[in-house]
Amino acid sequence: RFWIQTQFISAELLEDQLLLLLESLERKIVSQQLKLVRTRIILGSLQGGADYFNSSNISIEQMLTIALVDLSGVQLQEDGAAVPRDQPFEAVAALFVALYTLNLLSG
Repeated sequence: RFWIQTQFISAELLEDQLLLLLESLERKIVSQQLKLVRTRIILGSLQGGADYFNSSNISIEQMLTIALVDLSGVQLQEDGAAVPRDQPFEAVAALFVALYTLNLLSG
């Protein structure tokens, strides 16, 4: 018999992240943020990430996304690269779950 041990993610979102998520929900950009977090950070597909930052003037929506991800321990750079600080997996996972849930509920 094999016993499978599961480790639950215990990270919680910061109050600042919750406020940013609320604003993202109001601006209807949750699905874009979810896609960015899923493809650029979790899956590590950083190629073509610069298209998210395609203008010289970063929009408010882009600033919200950058702030959300930054609070999760990952720095998004203008070339599309995602640079993790320390070990942000749990914080990014918590952000992904929140974005996924909000996207389902708002869609």
